[in-house]
Amino acid sequence: MTTYDDTEANGMNERGALLDFPGADELATAGHVEPLSERALARVLAEVEAAVATEGTTAGVATVTPIRRLTGRRRALIGLLTTAAVATGVVTYANNGTTSASTGTHSEARANTASVFLDDISTVAASQSASSGKYWKMRTTVGDEYISQSMDEYVVSGGKAAKKGRHPDWQLGPKDLDWNGLNQLTTDPAKLLALLQTPPRPKSISPFDQASSLLTESPASPKLRAGLFKAMAGLKGVKLVGQVKDSTGRGGTAVEFAEAKSVGRVIVDPKTSAILEYTFTWTAGPSKGKVTHHTVLSAGFTDKIG
Repeated sequence: MTTYDDTEANGMNERGALLDFPGADELATAGHVEPLSERALARVLAEVEAAVATEGTTAGVATVTPIRRLTGRRRALIGLLTTAAVATGVVTYANNGTTSASTGTHSEARANTASVFLDDISTVAASQSASSGKYWKMRTTVGDEYISQSMDEYVVSGGKAAKKGRHPDWQLGPKDLDWNGLNQLTTDPAKLLALLQTPPRPKSISPFDQASSLLTESPASPKLRAGLFKAMAGLKGVKLVGQVKDSTGRGGTAVEFAEAKSVGRVIVDPKTSAILEYTFTWTAGPSKGKVTHHTVLSAGFTDKIG
């Protein structure tokens, strides 16, 4: 059995043997990170145990092989341990697929798939304080918009308020939702997903667009927003883009959904779950190349206009 003295004799101490793999320096300098979630821990341990069992099996008999004695497979095994570092927030995946030290939140760091990221963001959304008011106010790059409980829409520009008309109902599958309908809507992720996957009116509005619109523009409660993020995670084809900046330079995490002729993208603030920007890009047809940005600088309830 190899001992600590054996590794010293070979010119490599125990710590050096364990950290002899690409990315070790980044892991060593990353500092303190949050502990693993139960799900992430179970996944990582299962992978490591499987690798160790395979390495230590001889003639049908499983044996325990010290990590220091592994040769070619040691680096693969340590790579699995690196997965634990990714899950705890030490390493993130950059847009080019390489690893880099994380300076973001726990949700940003361990989320290397859209479903995991959106699941984490749903937890952030649920933790936000519930509030209320006579109007839902959105400050955008164009101006301030207000929606009343009766669905009247007002715009404030140059210090003057003007009634724009009635705000269109929010679409969720076959449902047309006004402010009251939104408050009565289920918050169960499975039921929300079923509604999103039911053909809407008009059929051109994709499930991703419906969820994004509700999360960006509506006075949805924290519980409803949490349910919508989880439902969005269940949509097939939702892709995690990674850390990006919106059109105003604010940093966030982007997820997108591609259809036959368009791509929808939302940039989420991982600390608050707020949608910073929703972008719609035409990739085919007469409008190919056209990009629409809806950038929200702030949103919340208020009791007066202006």
